[in-house]
Amino acid sequence: MSLLSSLGLKPRAVVNDNRAQPIGARLLAKVEKGAYHEAEQYLAGATDENRERLIYGFACHEGAVPAASRWAQAASGSSLAHTVLGASLIISGWKIRGDSYAEHVDADAWRPFLESLGRAEEPLLIAADLDKTSADPLAWLIHAEVGGDGDRKKLEHLFLAATSRSPLHWPAHYKYFAATTEKWGGSHQEMFRFARTASGRAPGGHLIHCLVPAAYCEYRLATGEDARKTIRTRRCAQEVAAALHAWADATPDTLAEKLSSIAGGFSDYGLNHFAVACYLCGADKEARDVVAALRDEIETVPWAWISDGIRERANPGFIHDRVKRELDASVG
Repeated sequence: MSLLSSLGLKPRAVVNDNRAQPIGARLLAKVEKGAYHEAEQYLAGATDENRERLIYGFACHEGAVPAASRWAQAASGSSLAHTVLGASLIISGWKIRGDSYAEHVDADAWRPFLESLGRAEEPLLIAADLDKTSADPLAWLIHAEVGGDGDRKKLEHLFLAATSRSPLHWPAHYKYFAATTEKWGGSHQEMFRFARTASGRAPGGHLIHCLVPAAYCEYRLATGEDARKTIRTRRCAQEVAAALHAWADATPDTLAEKLSSIAGGFSDYGLNHFAVACYLCGADKEARDVVAALRDEIETVPWAWISDGIRERANPGFIHDRVKRELDASVG
């Protein structure tokens, strides 16, 4: 621990929101040098969730749209090339819009944002038609629809179409999950119902179980500190703990070991959400195990959603440090 950390002037935890981009950079390098077959194989060999991260990381880089456009033109029969182009257009649009709530978005950002989302539809529909087994382009169409019109029937149709191709497709599930949240036109009831139903259908070891803690974290964001009065119950703690054991494919006795093997992986989406949700719901034993597995490296979401005071709002690392102290104090 550094001197500044020991004095409380700097958080012990490191905030890392950029894990996908270095991996996406390798894909971008292949595409920029015209190694399209290599890029295709790189993506095709990844799991659904890791391919999502690769494509997202690619799309976050400057020059992603023109690079993907050249790839799609050169490989007109490639579903993956068109998927990457559509995703890049969506992410470039979000860069213009920003991630603020709609009422805080600059009025001048709306037209280019929506135009970028609209341009993404054609390559994604082409991708879906080129490979009728792939759910990836349909998941990205869900992403675009959530940011655009948010038509509920269209969103449901896209989700059903995606899961008819791949029933346990993680990207389709978490993008549709976003559509069920209150902030994107859904409701708390719809969000929890979807998360619980999806988790109930998923086998042990699947990332879909992470939708349960994500729902609790979203609920905390929407309702503020009052959320803890509602969800800090035995039932909620048991539900989050059960989802955690299902995701890690672990028993209470093997949980810490299993979490340690997950930490630092290519796709560790669930660690941060489970840490916060277990803490919020009072599943302290499980919370300590997950926080330990993070190894003092966190992501802003969802830690920033439970900030308390100016210092924590400035750096979510301070939130992690506080939670860790509270959990250590609850031992025994």
